[in-house]
Amino acid sequence: DVRSIRPLWKRTLHELLEHATSSQSAFIVHLLTTTLILFSAVITVLETVTLFRSTSPGVWFGIETILVPLFTVEYISRAIAWSSSWGTLFSWFTSFFGIINLLAILPYYIEIALLVDTLSANFRFSILRTFRLLRIFRSFRGNTIVLECFYQTITIEVMYLSLKRSKHALLALRFCVVMFLIVFSTLLYFAERGYRDPILQAFMDVDGNPSHFPYHPSSQTTVRYDEITPRFILGRLIIIPLRVFGLLLIALPSFVLQRKFSIVREMMDGNHDKGVVCRFVSFSLMSLNVSVFSCFAAT
Repeated sequence: DVRSIRPLWKRTLHELLEHATSSQSAFIVHLLTTTLILFSAVITVLETVTLFRSTSPGVWFGIETILVPLFTVEYISRAIAWSSSWGTLFSWFTSFFGIINLLAILPYYIEIALLVDTLSANFRFSILRTFRLLRIFRSFRGNTIVLECFYQTITIEVMYLSLKRSKHALLALRFCVVMFLIVFSTLLYFAERGYRDPILQAFMDVDGNPSHFPYHPSSQTTVRYDEITPRFILGRLIIIPLRVFGLLLIALPSFVLQRKFSIVREMMDGNHDKGVVCRFVSFSLMSLNVSVFSCFAAT
């Protein structure tokens, strides 16, 4: 319970970092943190692209030097916010997001301690930064969908309302698809990049372009299976959860829409039986088509 946190400044810090809806300041902090997470992930991806390999390593290191201290301050602040007791502090350190926060900043300090460039090492520590994307799942906690009004009891309006009430779940699902696309493409890049040439100081079997991206939409949508296949065992192991997620990607929207469809239809049928007069909203044909198209696009 947040109210049990003492002293007061520690409770305020906890609400600022862990409860984005508690105040305007907490929402701004959450928005800035999410922006930094996305920016750091984009930088991690751009470092592997052939077009940017000619960029001086000092540029990437400089960007990382700016980002990592910010995330370090955030990590320490969260630790302080959870330090109301030793039990809560240990629980946070060993939690999923606590470990992810640590892995997000650890590669930079390993590079400083070992005096090596982890970008050119055989095992790339900086891949761990990509897992920082998983923290954005917290922004979807507590989302609720409220029924605003009722329309005529015809099938097209029931479907329209079902899609409208499911838009938050469908948007969350679309975000999950994009996140899985980035994370698994990065993992597959490192698994399939081949062998390092000690003379050229580069991996010769891959060109560094995001060529693995087309493979993942085809896997997630169960289209063009086995047209592009990984060459190495590690790459084949990585795509197993990706293909399972592809099946869930087809099944989950069906369950969500079916449930909302049933709820809306039952509510409309109940109001019709009781003789309740519903408030009708006038839609022009064009606006209705645009609304339905945008709802379908959200899938």
